[in-house]
Amino acid sequence: MSVPFFSLIWNIRGFEAPGRQQQLKEYMRRENVDIVGLQETIKESFLLHELEGLSRHKFAWHWRSASGHSGGILLGVKEDTFEVEDMDHGEFFVSMAVTHKRSNLSWEVIIVYGPADHSRSQSFLEELRNKINRCTTPVVVAGDFNLIRSPEDKSSTRVDIPRMRMFNDCLADLALREITRVGARFTWSNNRIDPVQSVLDRVFVSVEWEMEFPLCSLRAATRIGSDHSPLLLCSGGSAPPRLNRFHFENFWLRQPGFAEAVGGKWERAADSPPRVFNAVDSMLP
Repeated sequence: MSVPFFSLIWNIRGFEAPGRQQQLKEYMRRENVDIVGLQETIKESFLLHELEGLSRHKFAWHWRSASGHSGGILLGVKEDTFEVEDMDHGEFFVSMAVTHKRSNLSWEVIIVYGPADHSRSQSFLEELRNKINRCTTPVVVAGDFNLIRSPEDKSSTRVDIPRMRMFNDCLADLALREITRVGARFTWSNNRIDPVQSVLDRVFVSVEWEMEFPLCSLRAATRIGSDHSPLLLCSGGSAPPRLNRFHFENFWLRQPGFAEAVGGKWERAADSPPRVFNAVDSMLP
C-alpha cells in the first residue's frame, strides 16, 4: 500500500487578505500538504517568490486570474510526490493531470469555483460536464461549488429545489461520488449574528479513483479568517491487493448441462485424496 498523500481545498477569500498567507503556510506545513487548491484568490497573477514562500517543498503551480474583485483559482502540486502531465483551465476550473510517483497511478485534479450568481450555474455545470467527459483518467473534483444538494445542506429554509435537482442530475450523469466529510456540519457561514450556513465546499471522485483509494477520508478544518472551512483530503493509501474470490452467477443454472457437470465433478472430488480444500470449480472444463 502506498504512502498516503494529503490535499487542501479552501476558499481563501482573498490571497492577500490580512493573515491569509500565514494561515495557508501553517495548514500546508502542519498537514504535510501535497496538493493545494484555492478558490476566490481575488488575484490577477502570482509572483514566483510569493508561491515559493508558501512551503519549503517545491510545487508546480497553475492558476486562473480573478475577475476584478472576485474569483480566481490557484492549484499547486508537490513535485516530490507528483509528475505533472498536463494543465488545463476554463471559466470555472483549473486542472492538472498528474501521476503519483510512488504508485504510478494517474488521474486529473480539477479545482472548481462555482458562480455565486445562480443565473450562471447551468453554464458552470455544463462546462464541468464537458471537462470530465474529455478526461481519459480517473478524476478528483473539489472546491466551492456554490450549490447545495439537499435542504439539509442549508440552515435556512430558503432553498431552490430545481437548482438542487440540476446539480444532482449532473453528478449522477458524470457518475461522481461525494467523499463523506467529518468535522463541521456546514462549510460556509455569512458570519451574521443570526448566521445562514451552507455546505458549499465538497470533494467528488470518479468510481475508478475511489477503487484505488477506498480508505480516503475528508475533514473540515476549523474556519479561521475566511467564511469557508478548509477541507483536508487524505488518500488513505491505495487499495489493498485484491483476492481472487469465487462468485456464483445465477445465470449458470440456466446453462445446458450445468447441473450434470457439477454433479460429476463433485463425485470425483469426493473420491479424491483428502485435502483441506477441494476446489470443485478448478476441475470444471
